[in-house]
Amino acid sequence: MENTQNEQIELQITGRCRTLYMNPLVRCKGWLPNLFWRAASAEDPFGSLRVNPLELEVLFSAICGEKSEARDSLEQTRPGRAGFIERSIAHGELPLLTFRGDLS
Repeated sequence: MENTQNEQIELQITGRCRTLYMNPLVRCKGWLPNLFWRAASAEDPFGSLRVNPLELEVLFSAICGEKSEARDSLEQTRPGRAGFIERSIAHGELPLLTFRGDLS
């Protein structure tokens, strides 16, 4: 039951990342989708995420000036990480995000 709920939350966060990526404030950075996603096909660059979805949602939310939906979850699993990402964006830096395969 818990895995199913976690999977639903992850799908929600992943969808939010894609929506935030389409925001002009993120798009003007010039970042191609393959920086964050593995392409599903030549026509669909938004396949599976390469990076931690919680970190990516915090990053995109900070750029867009929106309240992050993943901040609390990220802080529970990695205390201080959300603040680091937000400060990096505020200073015009792109922090190194955790590779998806490194999550445990």
